[in-house]
Amino acid sequence: MRVSRMTKIILSTSVIFLVIMAVRKFFRGKAGNVFLYSLWLLFAAGLVIPVLFAVLQDISKWERGRVESPVSIMNLVKTTSLKMDREDLFVQQKKKVAENGQEGEKKQTEDLREKAGKKDVSYKKTVTEPLENNGIPSWMEWQQLKYVLLFIWAIGTITILLCQLLAEKSFRRQLAENREELNYGGQKIYMANGIRTPLLLRGRGLSLEIYLPQTIMENETLIRHAILHENVHRRHGDIWWGYVRNFLVAVYWFYPLVWIAAVVSKRDCEYACDSSVMKDMDRKERISYGNSLLSLIQVGKDRDLFCTATAMKMGKSEMEVRIRMIKRGKERSIIVTVFTLLLICVTGVVAFTDAKEPEKEPAKEQKIPAKQLEEAGQKIEEEKPEQKEMLSAKEAEYNLTDIWGADPPCIYYEDDTRMVFGGCFGLFVYSKETEEIVQSLNLGEIGCNYTQGDHYCAINVSEDGKIVYLHVVREKTMYQYSIDTKELLQLDYKLPDKLYDREKWEKKNKSGIRCTGSTIGDLVYWYEEDGKPMIKYQPLFYKPYGSCEFFKPEDIRGLSEVSFYNEGEEYVITDEKKLRWIEKHFSDAAEKIEGVPACPFYHIMYLKRKDGICGKIFPATDNCSVYQTDESFYDYKEKTNEAFWKLFGIEDMSGIR
Repeated sequence: MRVSRMTKIILSTSVIFLVIMAVRKFFRGKAGNVFLYSLWLLFAAGLVIPVLFAVLQDISKWERGRVESPVSIMNLVKTTSLKMDREDLFVQQKKKVAENGQEGEKKQTEDLREKAGKKDVSYKKTVTEPLENNGIPSWMEWQQLKYVLLFIWAIGTITILLCQLLAEKSFRRQLAENREELNYGGQKIYMANGIRTPLLLRGRGLSLEIYLPQTIMENETLIRHAILHENVHRRHGDIWWGYVRNFLVAVYWFYPLVWIAAVVSKRDCEYACDSSVMKDMDRKERISYGNSLLSLIQVGKDRDLFCTATAMKMGKSEMEVRIRMIKRGKERSIIVTVFTLLLICVTGVVAFTDAKEPEKEPAKEQKIPAKQLEEAGQKIEEEKPEQKEMLSAKEAEYNLTDIWGADPPCIYYEDDTRMVFGGCFGLFVYSKETEEIVQSLNLGEIGCNYTQGDHYCAINVSEDGKIVYLHVVREKTMYQYSIDTKELLQLDYKLPDKLYDREKWEKKNKSGIRCTGSTIGDLVYWYEEDGKPMIKYQPLFYKPYGSCEFFKPEDIRGLSEVSFYNEGEEYVITDEKKLRWIEKHFSDAAEKIEGVPACPFYHIMYLKRKDGICGKIFPATDNCSVYQTDESFYDYKEKTNEAFWKLFGIEDMSGIR
């Protein structure tokens, strides 16, 4: 079963929370308060450990999952499995092909803008390629929604963390301005004005400081009990647990149970502290300590949830619980403690394990008569060609303006003629000969579009670059995609011994994918030829006129259109006056440069002539009035390159570097 990581966290911690609240309700006074307080560690672990495991998966591509159990809470979750039997996959594909005709075949690249009726003015527009999805949101739309939600979560987390930080900083500054250092039995403490209850607070660095209100300084018993109480908080490390509590509240601010757990665990912290203080006290001393609490504790609603200081402040009902606890003294039950431990162990198994995958029933062995077996063999031979029928996989769907995802695209294979790369937006085959995408596979259709997390899909390519293997972590099957035939199979997970080694390729060649912006249209392929230091950037997706050769200066004449793509926007010049400016400076007037100039060439620019011929150049993206065509560089004798970029309406060149 496939359950999202956040669903697992919420379900697991909800079970733990309910069990802890039940134990607190029914076993208070029979199980130790320190023990009850420590149960909240299990709740915190349920929030932290899954995230740590996820980080391990994302960093090392760790494929180990949680232990499966028939009693897991995940068994109650009904989810739609992303697995497909081979027969189901082919049946679905067959229906799609029957309905859509030749949909599986490669579609030809369409022009990015309408040619007819175009005005002769320079302009800038956002490039879009509408998709026919029958009203169903595409994978990229879901991805964008995910990033919106992630942004909202980040804003909430940062806001709460800032509130916590500023509140503590303000409180610490207030105490520092109104305190007086004292020595009590060799221990440094502070007397402060403006506080009504003793407290322990972090000072500078990791130091912890005890503050006492000025109103109790004449009562030796109150001072002794207050210092004793705060020293127990110090030994328990309650200040640091307070920081953990605040951090989890900030990260899981959208999860109501975390807020409730923060409030309740803060109360249990005080109960545990009282129990430790009274551990070695006789009845008379306990009563004296109880009277001190009545004098020291500020009764009222604790609104300082974000404060990590251990102040003696709580509601009236909580105060009554503490007084009853002091009167009872030690009333511990070993049986209750053992039962609680067993209950917590069972809770851990229920909460921290995954659902048990249903086992497939093994096929029953049957004896078949020889004659029947022979007839069946003949029938299989007759049907064999039909079983070998393979259907084309669905092409990837994307917009140039789509965000390419949290992880940059990966190169899975590369040789001298082509490159196989992909990301959450699909798997693509890039031809180095024609410098364009020649083939793609829609990964969302088969559940292989996750680049991290619980559903991370590991992608490998055969050593000869003909077969791609796609495996979702913890799945027992994988997909096998043939680049030559476009056939897609679902097989049992077993990779071949020899796979493409990217590190081996990189030792001899320098090439890869770079992201000059945040959109798919900004992805470029770069390489170095014969050890030359100049890096060339070839756009992977933006081809307004199809494949183009590099223009030489004498080719730059009779222009009808000039364009390039940057950060989700297409910049186009069709104005006759501006086109003549480019022809004048970039053609015969340009002077060839010997050597390689130290200029950045980040964007390829496409030029279209009135006779229909198109070409490309690399203009410098700094103040150098230089452009590159193939392996040659030309200076067009302008004082600054800003004049050229202003033709596109670009005043600040920092956005295109």
